[in-house]
Amino acid sequence: MNYFADGQEFLYPVAGDPRPPEDHKVILLTKGGVCVVGSWNDFFYLGWLPLPKRNKDKELQIEQIEASRHQKRA
Repeated sequence: MNYFADGQEFLYPVAGDPRPPEDHKVILLTKGGVCVVGSWNDFFYLGWLPLPKRNKDKELQIEQIEASRHQKRA
């Protein structure tokens, strides 16, 4: 399996980066190198990122494409 990383880098509060907003769901990098979603705490996590923003227009476009494919099969 290939690994694809591009875009934002994790923020590391212990190294001087800002902390995430309190009680907000974010992407977290554990001290074991695993990426999870949750709320920040200083005991288990090395870094964090905001959650990605959804593109509702593209999601609607995908729904329409899939509906069209389904109609062609029927």
